Amino acid sequence: MHSDGKQLEALIAFVEETLVPPGFEVKANSRVFNDEGVQIAEFDIEIRGKVGSTSIAWLIECRDRPGQGAAPGSWIEQLVGRRDRFGFNKVTAVSTTGFATGAADYARRAGIELREVQSIDPDSFKGWLQISGITQISRIHDLKHARIILGSDEPEAVRLAALRAIERSTGNDAVLVIALTKEHVTVTEAFMGAVQAESSAFDGVTVEHPKNVRITVQYPEGNHFYIETEEGDAKVDRIEFFGELRVEEALIPVVRSEEYRQVETGEVISQLAAFAPHSVMGVKLAFELHRMGEDGETHILMRRLPGD
Repeated sequence: MHSDGKQLEALIAFVEETLVPPGFEVKANSRVFNDEGVQIAEFDIEIRGKVGSTSIAWLIECRDRPGQGAAPGSWIEQLVGRRDRFGFNKVTAVSTTGFATGAADYARRAGIELREVQSIDPDSFKGWLQISGITQISRIHDLKHARIILGSDEPEAVRLAALRAIERSTGNDAVLVIALTKEHVTVTEAFMGAVQAESSAFDGVTVEHPKNVRITVQYPEGNHFYIETEEGDAKVDRIEFFGELRVEEALIPVVRSEEYRQVETGEVISQLAAFAPHSVMGVKLAFELHRMGEDGETHILMRRLPGD
């Protein structure tokens, strides 16, 4: 667990949003302001909805401070005060380090529900998690070079200006413009599009056997690229791509295995298996499996992570 608590809050918010009945709203890190616009509180997780004709307001506060030991009684006192001040029907305290004896006793008397999230051995997941990692299979498009052929009816000045633009460009320069959308793309991105359009492009490609390819794409009028120049736009008639296609495999291990449970009864609310962050097409992703609810359904969560 990260000590900033955000990872814990994200876990609890996801589980509760999955389990609450339709019509309930789950908000994380909601701020409260007074009449003067000054912030007076921030709630980790706020859940609101209606049961019959009654409105329910439920507050869940999370504590992830491994360096400070068990959650103290002073924290429970703060939650009692929040419940009374802001009119919550129910308040739940979730800790990753357990609760001090005095804090647990006081919470029971004050009606504060106690829950905890603890790391556990994946082998204790009662058989539902049968793997220690997942295999990521990536299709790699490696463009070696490309030959851009301009339309034959382009004026000579436009043609020469476009050729200069091509010569100056690198693989990271978005020298091509899509006529339909006006979006700028690189030649590498155009190559990836060409490969994806060829349904058989990766036939026979394995980890041990990459494949060299030559793909020529003729672009029809209206669905073509052009190159912007100081002399005007130069239409691209076709592109010849030369590249290598290969497949790479990587084992993504389980890096977190946790259990979210009731303190009083020991009832398990959910179990989590989180895999190491990995990149797909340059996008960094987090992949998690959540087993939750009385029916033991497994939910798959994939989240985009901020770049480095």
